[in-house]
Amino acid sequence: MQVYYFNSFLRSFRKLSRQQQDNVSEAMADFVSCLENKNTIPQGMGLKKLTAYLWEIRSGIDLRIVLTTDSDVLNFVFTGNHDEIRKYIRHNK
Repeated sequence: MQVYYFNSFLRSFRKLSRQQQDNVSEAMADFVSCLENKNTIPQGMGLKKLTAYLWEIRSGIDLRIVLTTDSDVLNFVFTGNHDEIRKYIRHNK
């Protein structure tokens, strides 16, 4: 599986605290591992469809990670709290 990071993801990731960055990195690694091993996505990961192409997974209580996927390509698009995710989607339709 190929994994890419949009510039919007990298910018939003850099704004997080070190602890938040560690939590996001762990959630992303767990998600990629599930996909690569063809395991069922755990409910705790909170996989949710946001738009026709955007999906969201949880990284703790407050943080979310927005992504797109197409066969063997996974794109991490953005990370932030609920309000930041809504704002990102509104401005990037």
